[in-house]
Amino acid sequence: MKPSILNQAELLIEEKEVKMNNYNKKGQAALEFLMTYGWAILAAIIVIGALGTYFYFNQGGKDTLYINAPFYGIASSINTTQIRVELENKGGEDLRTVTLNVSNGGCTQVTVGDISGSDAAQIVTVTCSGLGTGTFKGDITITYLRPGSSLPLTTTGSISGPVR
Repeated sequence: MKPSILNQAELLIEEKEVKMNNYNKKGQAALEFLMTYGWAILAAIIVIGALGTYFYFNQGGKDTLYINAPFYGIASSINTTQIRVELENKGGEDLRTVTLNVSNGGCTQVTVGDISGSDAAQIVTVTCSGLGTGTFKGDITITYLRPGSSLPLTTTGSISGPVR
């Protein structure tokens, strides 16, 4: 007996479904493969970038100066007897009784005095006794008073560079 047209259509549909299921399984396997290796490659790129940033970008060949708000560190220079820091008041108000201290190297604390909120940059010279040669790294602490306040506020920063 000959299969009816309806039976032939059903057989054809079943055959296509079997082929489609094989394609879906292959596609899923390919996608899993790409996702697994994609995450591994992304992790490797992040690790290489972090290591490169940590070891390569700060070679100590130039002066770096970071000071937190309300001050802004413009430039610095380091020699065997003193550290010079150019800073600017970006707080927009006059600051009173400003003192600057640099840790490491036997540096003495310097009283800068009052710094106006509209003044240009001010150069502060800190006298040090044990800078030696090579590269210097130190922390900066600036203490100041806001107008109408007797509560001393502190901001910090860092300085590094070759001793010239």
